[in-house]
Amino acid sequence: MDQNPDEKKEEIPEDTSEESSEESSEKTTGGGYSAEYTAGETGPLVELVKESDLPEIKGEGRALTDLPVILVALATFSSGITGIVQPLATRLAVHPKLFFLLNIYDYYHWSKMLSVSFGLFLIFLSVHIVRRKKQAWLLTFCIASLSALVNAARFGIEHLPYIKDTQLSISIPAYTVVVPLLTVVLLWFLRHRFTVRSEIESFSEALALFLASVVLLVGYGTLGFWLLEIRDFGMNFEIDEALVRALKELALVGNTDIAAKSRFAVWFLHSLKTLEVLAGAYCLYSLFRPIHYRLVLHAEEIARAGAILDKYGLDALDYYKLLEDKSLFFEGESFLAYTTSLNVAICLGDPVGPEDQLQKLVKSFRSYCHERDWKLAFLQVSDRNLPMFEKLKLDVLKVGEDAVVDLDEFVAKTVKGKSFKSTVKKFEKQGFTVERHSPPHDQALISTVKAVSDAWLSLPGRRERGFSLGWFDEADLQKDNIFVLYDTDRNAIAFVNQVRSYAAGQVSIDMMRHGKDVPNGSMDFLFARLFTLLKEDGYHTFNLGLAALSGVGDKPGASLEEKACHQIYERMNRFFSYKGLRQYKSKFKPTWQERFLIYEGGTPGLIKTALAITRAGELTD
Repeated sequence: MDQNPDEKKEEIPEDTSEESSEESSEKTTGGGYSAEYTAGETGPLVELVKESDLPEIKGEGRALTDLPVILVALATFSSGITGIVQPLATRLAVHPKLFFLLNIYDYYHWSKMLSVSFGLFLIFLSVHIVRRKKQAWLLTFCIASLSALVNAARFGIEHLPYIKDTQLSISIPAYTVVVPLLTVVLLWFLRHRFTVRSEIESFSEALALFLASVVLLVGYGTLGFWLLEIRDFGMNFEIDEALVRALKELALVGNTDIAAKSRFAVWFLHSLKTLEVLAGAYCLYSLFRPIHYRLVLHAEEIARAGAILDKYGLDALDYYKLLEDKSLFFEGESFLAYTTSLNVAICLGDPVGPEDQLQKLVKSFRSYCHERDWKLAFLQVSDRNLPMFEKLKLDVLKVGEDAVVDLDEFVAKTVKGKSFKSTVKKFEKQGFTVERHSPPHDQALISTVKAVSDAWLSLPGRRERGFSLGWFDEADLQKDNIFVLYDTDRNAIAFVNQVRSYAAGQVSIDMMRHGKDVPNGSMDFLFARLFTLLKEDGYHTFNLGLAALSGVGDKPGASLEEKACHQIYERMNRFFSYKGLRQYKSKFKPTWQERFLIYEGGTPGLIKTALAITRAGELTD
């Protein structure tokens, strides 16, 4: 909910703990299957992946690796190192028989340049082999095969000049072909383990970029050789010869019959190589980007999730799982709501469904995420499912506490105490009133509360947010009660909108907004009357939402991460008002319920997840 009662004496800081979503996403269906959707479609389009066909996630759940995959990655890395070191350490000993029709030395040195280039590629690809990328497997298989062929072409004609034993000097370089061959064999037999997909658009983008880069680089090189003067290389080049020179330079053959004779010529050759490296690096990066998250939500999915919530919902956060800024993932009679940011899939609250299905749901979703190269996180989960998350070897961090007000206690005692009694009497005496408006709401009321909302949004630091918060939406406002605070002149100065909590006997609100220059204590009066009215409606508790970082790291045995959060709570309060939010909610005498962040990847994963949550909280047009 918006955290925004009185801005003067009792200023309530915006609750920085409640983050939200991003604009793009994917949908999934239940029954052990997952499916991708694209905009405008009504069903799964790309492919179905059965859970039993996916590789088991082992270890601590922090890396999608196992021993065979690590072995392949090490072999790939070793092939890369071999491809780089072997050409540097060896020299031409005898005539290379496979090159007898060619210019021996030009093509021999070109083959060594190929070996070095393949070696660099293989070292780069070994990182993506560890991540089990399908495209990395394909490229590694091709490049390792080519590397083996290039080494085989030089078989028996190289030697190590610093080894005196002639036979040994020739034999050692010859056997380096074994390393890429072993890599190829391992890749082939373990090919089914490489299932992590990259964004399909990235491949076509990388291919288009590669072709465009080749054209531009050849054009740049040709133009450069053609325009350079005789003092630069000792000769002038016609356009056709300039093209050949550029192609040889870019193909790593080089132009050994000419030398740069001026600083400008040296700069030109360096610039050509630099542009070639940059273009190649970006093309490689484009090949391995994770699957892009596309938000597509269907009415039947919302209805299905709503039915599950009606049966198994237990939380005030469950209401926000049905908002349109999230995707839904189903498994049998259970589901979770999520969005992605920075390649982290952030689930809101606890998974929902029968208790015996929740672990299977989380495991299926984790596999689904890892197949797309996403990390997994759950934001603001309760303590009831912590044993399950710990069993799955996911990391746990306390991020704050929910304030839950006992309405019976509040109406019977708290509202009559010194914190509220004088405030309520003062506002009642001045003629302020709180009125409940039940749906459907007429346009006049919607326009009135929108004016209040716009005034609130104009205050410093206020903005619409999503994910664990709602935003001003006329259609959503028509679903439930709106409570409006009117001043003496019958002007609306503040409002809250009631929303459903799926906890038994509990209710909550989403937006609580006020205009500019409202009297001190206005929101206290609004809440006092609101709680009284809700108590009369038969509700027993009210969820006031999260107090971020409250109660984190202040107990013996707290983790290093929790202690760090406690220091943020203590030392950054002047910037984020964490303590002010806790103090304001404390006046309602709530029960504090712990909330946790579930994540993976250790401390680096926590940092990335925190950044992703911050970014996900910003609404986009």
